[in-house]
Amino acid sequence: MSAKTAEKVLVVGTGTMGEGIAQTFAQNGFQVRLVARREEPLTRAMSQIKQNVKQFIEFDLIHEPADKVVARIEPMVTTDMAQAVAGVDYIVETIRENLDDKRALIASIQAVNPNVVIGSNTGSMTVDSLAEGMPNPATIIGIHYFNPAHIIPLVEVHRGSRTSDGAFEQTRRLMEASGKKTVLVRKEVPGFIVNRIMGAIEREIDFLLDEGIVTPEDLDIAITSSTGFRFACLGPMEVEDMIGLDTSMRVSSRVFKGLSNATEPSPILVEKVNKGELGIKAGKGWYDYTGKTREQVLEEKNRRLLPQLKLFLGR
Repeated sequence: MSAKTAEKVLVVGTGTMGEGIAQTFAQNGFQVRLVARREEPLTRAMSQIKQNVKQFIEFDLIHEPADKVVARIEPMVTTDMAQAVAGVDYIVETIRENLDDKRALIASIQAVNPNVVIGSNTGSMTVDSLAEGMPNPATIIGIHYFNPAHIIPLVEVHRGSRTSDGAFEQTRRLMEASGKKTVLVRKEVPGFIVNRIMGAIEREIDFLLDEGIVTPEDLDIAITSSTGFRFACLGPMEVEDMIGLDTSMRVSSRVFKGLSNATEPSPILVEKVNKGELGIKAGKGWYDYTGKTREQVLEEKNRRLLPQLKLFLGR
């Protein structure tokens, strides 16, 4: 039995991220337990996983039957944490991004098993804020997947001041064994690496939209046809070397002075949220998805990403 299949991973949370994370482990040979508090979201997640796995097979990214991959996932509806953690070697929590909720979940896990490593999937919270006052902060570590988690290769790993070397090494090994690229966030900072960069981009996007400089549709074309096209295979430091650091310095000195320094979200974005236009899950966001199910929209977007994943993996 391989090291991968000998280990069992518990994924707590069946949202978009949870289903993608469970699939990632299962298609790389791990046994997975996927836990939810209610039957409906668990059924929906398992259905989405089956669809995603079939797409991976279609794009020649998985070379075994879909049923065999899905059979590695044990769906479980429970609020009994002792039942959820029984027999698992590693835990990924991927519930909503709420500090109190995550701390409550971590505390309930450590009340049952304080020694199992808990990887908290968070895009903004520091490990120390999650681990404060916990029975064993040494076993708590941050992992940051990117949506869609079953496709995007990166996971940011970030430690707290009391995270043990053992927890870090197990986490990095499992992430890489499940097919992910890992980077270490070397200092605790809110937003870590990618979300801080994307936050700066999002602020400028909000400014451009608020000022009527560009439409959402043209903005997407502008990014996917330029910066996004390059960044798919060339990192920003490589691009800057290609442009020339002297040119980059001159452009920065001119452009930086006029960039947005807003500290609150865009009024247009706030208005959309208040109207319930939350994106795919609501049927409308910047785009209108009326007449399409969530599954149909995700399948279309995945089909645009999967050829890129094949190129990235060199397959």
